[in-house]
Amino acid sequence: MITEAQVAELYTRYGHAIFVRCLKLVGSEEEARDLTQETFFQFFRSRGRFEGRSSPFTFLYRIATNVSVDRLRRRKTAGEQLSTSALAETPGSAIAREAERKMSSERDPGTFDTIQTLARLTAGLDDETLTIAVMSHVDGLTQDEIAEALDLSRRTIGKKLKRFIEHTRQRAGAEQVEWPLSGGVGGAGPEDEPREGRKAHG
Repeated sequence: MITEAQVAELYTRYGHAIFVRCLKLVGSEEEARDLTQETFFQFFRSRGRFEGRSSPFTFLYRIATNVSVDRLRRRKTAGEQLSTSALAETPGSAIAREAERKMSSERDPGTFDTIQTLARLTAGLDDETLTIAVMSHVDGLTQDEIAEALDLSRRTIGKKLKRFIEHTRQRAGAEQVEWPLSGGVGGAGPEDEPREGRKAHG
């Protein structure tokens, strides 16, 4: 089982990358710092479930995504917009660098509001499906890139994204809000063919 000293070492290695991940989703440096701490606390608390089949960073990345979206669900108003100066190069993970590159270059002003809406509509989804959905529809990664990052099959990614779309459409109808993905958030849907010629290696 992972020790406290090993978690401290992971924090030194990946703390900045996790902070940037949280910052991209919540848009507030103060909240991102809190969520970074929460990510590593949850990792330590649930370390018995970490079986080493994926990298520690993948496990941390998933936790960071989930705690950030959970924070957005509990917000009454949107947080600060993310400034370009906060988009420093993130060491330690090709998937983090690729998500960072795409979000810094492609994110439009409406995307932050879309993330807020998606946070509401994804309530009730399992953590894995939520992570996959955010990586696809917010980070703009392909299904192949997500499969590689999370060490899952592309078939599993497609099924999870289909479940995500069905779930959010139903909740959007129940809450009488516009389904946000019609606004054009990036990412490959479950029926989309993978984009060729680009790998998640930074």
